[in-house]
Amino acid sequence: MFFLKKALGSLLMPFPLFLILFGIGLYLWHRGYLKWSKRVILVSLVWITLLSYAPFSSLLIAPLEERYPRLDPTALEDVRYIHILGSGHVSNPDIPLSSQLGTASLVRVNEGVALYKSRPGMKLIFSGFGYTDAVSNARKNGEMAMTLGVPSSDIILLETPKDTAEEALAAKSIVGGQPLVLVTSASHMPRAAALFAKAGVNILPAPTDFQVKKRNELWEFPSAEGLQRSEAAFHEYLGLAWGKLRGLI
Repeated sequence: MFFLKKALGSLLMPFPLFLILFGIGLYLWHRGYLKWSKRVILVSLVWITLLSYAPFSSLLIAPLEERYPRLDPTALEDVRYIHILGSGHVSNPDIPLSSQLGTASLVRVNEGVALYKSRPGMKLIFSGFGYTDAVSNARKNGEMAMTLGVPSSDIILLETPKDTAEEALAAKSIVGGQPLVLVTSASHMPRAAALFAKAGVNILPAPTDFQVKKRNELWEFPSAEGLQRSEAAFHEYLGLAWGKLRGLI
């Protein structure tokens, strides 16, 4: 089910949908349906241009990122655990550890370690399996935390969860009813918070990895950055829909 969900989710992203529409347009052209071919190709071009346009992609992702504000470290007085959710990485000893982590992973680890250092006596929980990598994402992120000064005795690894719902259940088995600081990307936080609440975990949201850092000007041209932002928004809206459909949130 996990791999099927990933495959379907990948197909429903903005760029794959553009390729599908454009391919249909070329097929119609080949078959002689020129009028419909032009319409479908035009729709595909408008689609990819709009979703690559930074002000538009900001409108898509901003409602997700603005749901939870930055966590004030003074709220950590009675908290013992910080859970940093997994994201991507590639194991390659020929490049620095910081380059082996995906951007989201690196930003999440940095935020979690910063919160950890703001209040002594806490533990860092890292979760996430390896997907196609022999090393789990939890372990790789934990290694990064140790290079930033966190002792191994303060690190807990959850290396089997494959998605956020499983991460929430694994965290529940450790923290029980205690409060837990949850660190993840700002756009992912609404879905993660809902899944953790469903699992009965009392969280303090600590969003990071914000994609919208300032309001975009209308004169900006379509760009890969804008498309990436739209991809992130699509991923989360699809994830929320899937979670509601499965009764997970």
